[in-house]
Amino acid sequence: MQILYLSNRPAVLRETLDHVRHFMPWVDDVVVLAPEATLVRLRQELPDDLPFTGLAEEELLARGELDDLAATDHSSRNTVLRVAAARRAPLADVYLASDDDYRPLKPIDPSTFVDDGRYVGHVSYDLARWRRNETSFDRAQHASYQALGYLGCEHLSYAAHMPQPMDRRVVVEAFDAVARLTDSMQFCEWTIPFNWGRRHHPELFAEPRTFVTMCWPQYPHEWPFWVRPEEYAFENFYPELYRPGHLFDGIPTALDPARVERHSFDKMLRWYRFDLDAGRLRFPDDVANPWLGEGGTGRGRARRAFFSALRPVRRAYEYLALEERTQLAELAGSIARLERQEDRRSEDPPTVDEP
Repeated sequence: MQILYLSNRPAVLRETLDHVRHFMPWVDDVVVLAPEATLVRLRQELPDDLPFTGLAEEELLARGELDDLAATDHSSRNTVLRVAAARRAPLADVYLASDDDYRPLKPIDPSTFVDDGRYVGHVSYDLARWRRNETSFDRAQHASYQALGYLGCEHLSYAAHMPQPMDRRVVVEAFDAVARLTDSMQFCEWTIPFNWGRRHHPELFAEPRTFVTMCWPQYPHEWPFWVRPEEYAFENFYPELYRPGHLFDGIPTALDPARVERHSFDKMLRWYRFDLDAGRLRFPDDVANPWLGEGGTGRGRARRAFFSALRPVRRAYEYLALEERTQLAELAGSIARLERQEDRRSEDPPTVDEP
């Protein structure tokens, strides 16, 4: 299967491709869309056993488009490039779209993306509930929400920071529809095609699944989950998390085939434990994070004292809300049991009445 990367970081892409080759060996066609200078570096630095096809931005876009691209924000830039690739590049009819920092953590089956001939998208949010408005990513989510509502589509967010399957015909069709509304390209490159496709080509799309990405957000509790991953299959790679004193300190970023599963599990466990602690306002002294910052003096001490004062308040809230939380947990358990029973019934062969 073909995979399309946007990249301007040869070192990051090289490590990602090593992980993909190890855990997704059925990916047999790598296409990299990047500035020509980056492609030159990639051809020099990537080993011969990591072949790829390079698509230069300078060849894909006209001169005026390149000028506009240089002046635009990050989210709009990526959307312009992905849509242009779907329109003009020699891509397969169906391919995986990815960024250079989406790394598999364990063996990935092709049915993760295409199951029984239907495209499987992974969702991370309902855009009606996305209230952050600080970055170009946020603004692209809000614009996508409004455009999808106008077009009569669902508004789930497929910006899951993991590869997603793309049908180039659906990508072009979806952004043609958006182009009737505005000249802006500040939209989510993942969310527009999937919601449009499920509305207008439902036979092509399976029911969306919950995303399976660790480090999205970078740290647990940077924003509340709408849906929480029940497993981690991909890492949204942040190089700074591997620096001394950070969450993955001591774990190599490069693939070690003999120990990669141990490294993946170590990361998952650290992430999960940090999630549990941060949810109770217990931030470890020895791990840099957005709440305490780096280092153990000054601002870090003041912030630790602040969160220590808040913890009794949180415990009081948990006690007062115990009955409500118990009822919700029981309801969730009942729903899960019913779903498992329904799954078992659907798997059991039909009985034949004996004469």
